[in-house]
Amino acid sequence: MDADSAKQHMIEAVDDATARLGGVWKPRTGPDYAEDCVLPDGEQGARWRYLTGSELAGDPTADGARMADHWRAQGMEVVVRDSEDGPAVFGSGGDDIAGISVYAYSGNYTVQALSRCFPGDADRIMEQLSDE
Repeated sequence: MDADSAKQHMIEAVDDATARLGGVWKPRTGPDYAEDCVLPDGEQGARWRYLTGSELAGDPTADGARMADHWRAQGMEVVVRDSEDGPAVFGSGGDDIAGISVYAYSGNYTVQALSRCFPGDADRIMEQLSDE
């Protein structure tokens, strides 16, 4: 996977999740944030991280269950962790992204996704982005 495809898949996954949850969302990190990862062959690679948040009150229990069901239907492995604030739902093993999560905390929802690892150097990518 190349950098542009990896980023596009990650953005689409976040957009899908936030559209299903509703509300107004603001990026907190990314989608142009690159970090190091390791490619399957052991070489250094890079991946994108995208974190967005909302002051959505929502129904945390129902929203968490809905996202878990949606990601399972996409073939992802899903882990749900409950807390006093609401559920945290983690999806991994998808075809297009490395992972995605939603923290369904009333007044402080977040959705975060990691792209698949692609060939590249995260530091160089960030330098190039800062030069643009």
